[in-house]
Amino acid sequence: MVENFKSIAIVGLGRVGTAMAVLLWRQGFRDLRVCDRNPSKIKALTELLDGPITACSTPAQTVAGVELVLLAVQDRYIAELADNLAISGLDADPGGCFFAHLSGSLTSEALQPLAAMEAITFSLHPLQSVADAEGGVQVLAGSYFSFEGDERAFPVAQTLVTACGGNLVRLAAVDKVLYHAAAVVSSNFFIALEEMAITMMTGIGVDADTARRMLLPLIRGSFENLERVSPVEALTGPIVRGDDQTVAAHLAALRKKFPDYVSAYRLLAGLNVDLAKQRGEVTYADFPSLKP
Repeated sequence: MVENFKSIAIVGLGRVGTAMAVLLWRQGFRDLRVCDRNPSKIKALTELLDGPITACSTPAQTVAGVELVLLAVQDRYIAELADNLAISGLDADPGGCFFAHLSGSLTSEALQPLAAMEAITFSLHPLQSVADAEGGVQVLAGSYFSFEGDERAFPVAQTLVTACGGNLVRLAAVDKVLYHAAAVVSSNFFIALEEMAITMMTGIGVDADTARRMLLPLIRGSFENLERVSPVEALTGPIVRGDDQTVAAHLAALRKKFPDYVSAYRLLAGLNVDLAKQRGEVTYADFPSLKP
């Protein structure tokens, strides 16, 4: 049960905003106001709930008099929305109210117009890949959320994250962008790498869907290794074995069929060497094929 708050508002019902709304609702919180420019998103949310919800027509109407506001709009709209809310003539003074945005890259500074009106501001980012709202409801539980902002808001963030079944960590504002870059490398770049691997499989005549299904057990095995041990210990393959002959063969095959992938392979192979070196089993001298 969400405690301490009589009302929560969520402005923006994208995948994360909708998932957060469902999770809070399922924890017993019923005084939940929502707003989105797209009526179909309001309808989609109501279909995921087992009771009525308060849908408002404007952001200002949604947040007026509410104790906790989550701005779940796209990053590019957060500062503008905060500014508009600060000057829109809210029905209630925002002083003492908690305002948070859910961006991974922006800091609470984006909410400065509201902070200037004595609102307590923070950023709260779920470190998770949410492809759709229903999936988000499933994956946010157990995920990590990052907190950055006014320390008075930390207990509020902890209450929210606990209600969502997640874990909370503090970040300094100066570290927020690098944190988000790490998330992009881990999630978005990983998807691009798997597309690269699938495309390479199609180069030997395997159709893309079959290639994806072939690679999934391998991917899962790597994930399971990483759950048990560190990246250094989880690394397998030709580089950890010092097998430059195989690496050279890979590069030759790529130059023939997928020359655009050669630079990516060389970069990633170099990172693998960095990992393998930590085990004391190989050095760069073992891989002449990777020399410029």
